[in-house]
Amino acid sequence: MGCGGSKDNTVKHGTPTTKEKSSPRKDVSPGKHQPPKNQQTPRKDPNHRASDNSSSNNLNYYNAKPDPYNSSPRHTKGGQPYPQSKYATSNGSTQGDQFPEPHDKSYKKRIRAELVKATKGSSLEELELAIAKFEKNRCEDGGDLTRANERLYYLKMKRSLRDSIRRCNVGVLEKTIKDARSCRYSHELQPQIEAAERKLAHLRELNQYSHDILAMDQATISEIHSYHRPPACVHDVMAASYMLLGHEESTLRDWSYLQGMAGKIGRDSLIHRVREFDSNDVDDKTAKRVREILNYHDLGDVRVASNGAATFHVWASNIVDKIEKDKHEEERNSRREEEERRKYEEMAEKTATSSTTTPKAKRR
Repeated sequence: MGCGGSKDNTVKHGTPTTKEKSSPRKDVSPGKHQPPKNQQTPRKDPNHRASDNSSSNNLNYYNAKPDPYNSSPRHTKGGQPYPQSKYATSNGSTQGDQFPEPHDKSYKKRIRAELVKATKGSSLEELELAIAKFEKNRCEDGGDLTRANERLYYLKMKRSLRDSIRRCNVGVLEKTIKDARSCRYSHELQPQIEAAERKLAHLRELNQYSHDILAMDQATISEIHSYHRPPACVHDVMAASYMLLGHEESTLRDWSYLQGMAGKIGRDSLIHRVREFDSNDVDDKTAKRVREILNYHDLGDVRVASNGAATFHVWASNIVDKIEKDKHEEERNSRREEEERRKYEEMAEKTATSSTTTPKAKRR
């Protein structure tokens, strides 16, 4: 020991210091793998919570499920998920797929609003323009375009039924009814389909009555046209037939006028006009007057005078019978609808009366 009481800090070989005694010795056996100091460990997922029983050496941070209590604020609000978007509508897939919420700019929002408004309406032309504008600006579907196309399909089928009824063509009606029956909106189009079927049955009946006239050759028509002074029965029958076709009785009293009408060809010919004839265009007054004229002459007498005039006599008689039958059926349907409406109103009135007279339940 030197002067000043200096302490000898030398350590004997093999004797541990006080610091070494307090800290445990690390195991540096060659069996343990020691990673290099510069090696970077995988980034730990902040959403992962290790279970108490799991070891830190067996953690799989990349396959860990996100923690619902520590998720992004973009997907949660106050601990609850965001409400479903109004555009997230099922697209008809069996897997329950949904449309993603569109991210529209200001002008695209206006275009989308126009499409939604046109979809709720009943104008086919406005909906077509809205769809074309929507697709031209490449807006996201969001379910709105799909619904608009479905609505467009329904409106087109509905208009097709209406147009086929107006055309009065048996072949067109048959095809349109078949298409409407097989489409996915057949239930919604049931009133229009039934109206088309009634029109089809009506036209088939008219074609049945006019079959003999349509099968007449030009020689038979020429026979009627060749009369200079025809028998009274021939004149009256042809006048009654032209009255059904829309001519005034006062103009048909002159036989020369009838001759000129019978001599026309093309779309104005007598055969073509009978083919395009619809008994719904004849009013009750005209039908009653035609019945009176036909009753003046017996069918046998008319056939003796002219076979062609007899064919028109049969046709005009059948048409008048059909007009009267359709009128009675329409009146019967109107009475039935009125009776059903009256019963419905009475039932609704009874229900309202019973609800007002029922005593209120006592409060406990």
